[in-house]
Amino acid sequence: MLGRRRNRIAQNFILTPAQTDVLMQANRLVAGGQPGAAAPLFAQLAHEMEATNHPRRAANLHAQAAHTYADSQNEAAALTHARTALSLFIQYKMVMRTPVFYGNITRKLRAKGFAAAADTLQREFEKVVGPVPSAPAPAAAHAGRLPTGCPKCGAPVRHDEISWVDAQTAECPYCGTLLPAT
Repeated sequence: MLGRRRNRIAQNFILTPAQTDVLMQANRLVAGGQPGAAAPLFAQLAHEMEATNHPRRAANLHAQAAHTYADSQNEAAALTHARTALSLFIQYKMVMRTPVFYGNITRKLRAKGFAAAADTLQREFEKVVGPVPSAPAPAAAHAGRLPTGCPKCGAPVRHDEISWVDAQTAECPYCGTLLPAT
């Protein structure tokens, strides 16, 4: 009985082989400097995760879609996916992930020249999330080593692309999985 329960729980966190291939393709596109080609793949996976009742995974994929759409200069799509990601993070009480993503995407939108989108996010979410958190501390202030690859999505973990949640935890830039430093 316990074995069946563990298998059901484990299956909730595993993508199908086809979805894993799409995620790996999207990660390769991002790593290759093609965020515009990767963004719709992240968005597709996010919608599939929502349709199969995996809202936390969907939230992280919407967040990745928001970042890649912003990187590819698609303000409207970046805002749409950022709103969805934040709504899901809040709804499913992803309390560590919410302010980190909120701060990162708001800063990115401003850096890309999308002040209107950043202002919209702040108006809609500041009362729930709070003010935009300050930028994360530089990597030198963090203790420990991170894995070389994400245990959830297999993406490479590059220290120059990592968003630190606290001094001991970073998030995967591709799927949002929290990565503890050792």
